[in-house]
Parts: sequence; structure tokens; C-alpha cells
Amino acid sequence: MSTEDDERRLFDSLLDAGRRDAPPAELGERVLDHVEYRSRLELQAGRSPLNARRGRAVGAIALVVAAAAAAFPFLHRSATRDTPIIAAEHPPGGAAAPALASAVATPSHASAPVIDPCRDAAVATGSAPLIDDFEDGDDAVAPLDGRAGFWRWAREIDAPGTAPALIPLPRPDATHANRLALHVKGGQLVDWGATVEFNFRPACYDAAKYAGIAFQARGPGRIYVAPREVSVIPIAEGGTCDRDCHNPHVAKIDLDAAWRVYQVRWADVRQRGMGKPPLDPQRLNSIAFLIRPEDTPYDVWLDDVRFIAR
Repeated sequence: MSTEDDERRLFDSLLDAGRRDAPPAELGERVLDHVEYRSRLELQAGRSPLNARRGRAVGAIALVVAAAAAAFPFLHRSATRDTPIIAAEHPPGGAAAPALASAVATPSHASAPVIDPCRDAAVATGSAPLIDDFEDGDDAVAPLDGRAGFWRWAREIDAPGTAPALIPLPRPDATHANRLALHVKGGQLVDWGATVEFNFRPACYDAAKYAGIAFQARGPGRIYVAPREVSVIPIAEGGTCDRDCHNPHVAKIDLDAAWRVYQVRWADVRQRGMGKPPLDPQRLNSIAFLIRPEDTPYDVWLDDVRFIAR
């Protein structure tokens, strides 16, 4: 028997062993999903775009490694036994596995439990429903009933973490008793749109003593009112969400050219998807007025934002 036949037989036996011990076919997809998730959290935490590019590069490397592992599972084992290529556990001898292996094996949030921001929630008494009438001319909500927070105007064209503060402007129909309101105006948007919003300080507000939100508004098009629970806010932004984030409960409002008063009760808002639970007003992180790309260009005025008393 020739040496060539021996080598071919050995190679065939290795391939057979690999097919019997093949890892899941979706391994490469899971690796990329994990790296994308880590990169997204870094961006949400305000880290530099360089880190995001590194994350995508690591993702490409991980896909190659995973594809090789799927074709040749015996590559999981190092010839020297102490330098594994990729592993879910520490190699023999207790040495730490490579950084890539650790990242793939364990999600970044697994080592530290998520702290529920609502354990220190501010609890409304229901005695002071006004959130902001903007007559003080600043970007802070009215400091009533345990509430604090600042208005901002976030747009898809803004760099992460640079959404401008939102200062009230004179109303077109200003009177001595009602001089100022919020005004946002912009061109066509194509990604997620824009939002006028404020976050509660601390990061959770129990508004169960109220029945919903009321406000004045005017403008062409429509907006979506979104009282947002902590469960739809990513962990990196102070919430408890680690997947399918930024899916708040919303109610659609069709605006008029003239000022009108609108009311949105907690029971009126719905979350995207089948079988989603109703809004829990005891766990509010923020309140947003969303402008989606299909409703741009936009020109929206808001005033006299308040809770609805029960």
C-alpha cells in the first residue's frame, strides 16, 4: 500500500469524524449576532465609531473561524492542548481562553446582573398633573409630584449622544397667559425619524395615580405618543432591555393646522407585535412624541403637556 493511499485514508477518516461531531450549522450566525449586539451596546453607550469598526472586523474574523469549525470540528482542539482556537470553556490547566472565545461563549451582560431602575422609582401622588407648560422658558420639566427631567429633540441625523436641548419658543398666537411652546421643524428623514422627549430623573417613574397624557399640538401630518417603560430601553441607556429594544407602546395622533387638545390614556397605547402586554404606568422611563420618516418633512408645535388626573 502506498504512502499516498495511507494519507488519503487518514484524511477521509478525519472528515468522517468531523461530520459526526459537527457543531450547529447556525454557529456562524450566532457568533455574528453576538458581536453585532456588543457593537450596538458600545454605540449606545457613546463609545467611538472606531470601536464599532473593530466590532465589525472581529465579526468577520469570527465568521471565518465559525465556518472553519463547522467544516472541521477537530480544529476546536489544539495540537498543544493549551492554545484552543475557539472554546466555550477554559482550556486544560486553568489558563484563560482567548478574548474571542470568551466573547462568544458568554454574553457581555451575563457576569453582572441587571439592576432594576424601578427599585428606586419616584412615585406619583396624583396631586400635580402638569408636566410642562413651557412658560418658564427652560428645557426642564416642571418639578412637581416627584418629577424631574429635560426636554430634547433627537433626530436620526444627530451623532450619538449629541441630541440638542429643546428650548421653548414664542407661540405664533401668543397671549400674555400662554406665551411659549415647543417647536420642531425639519426635512425629509429616511431611517427612524425624530423625537421630542424627556427622560424621568431618576430613571423610573410610577405614574399609576394618573390615567394617561394630555397635550396641545398643531401641525401637518401625525405624531405618535409613546410613554416608554424601562423594559424597552437598552441596558446601556439605563433600562432593562437586552433584545428587541426601542419597541414602545404608542398611540397615533393625526394633527390639525389649528391648536387642539389631545388625550392618550394608558389603555390606548399598543406595542408592536402579537400578544404584547399592556403598558405598565408604574415603570415609566420617559415620554416621547415620535415623528416617523413617512411623516416627514415635519413642522410640529407642542404645549401644555400634563398627566390626566383619575
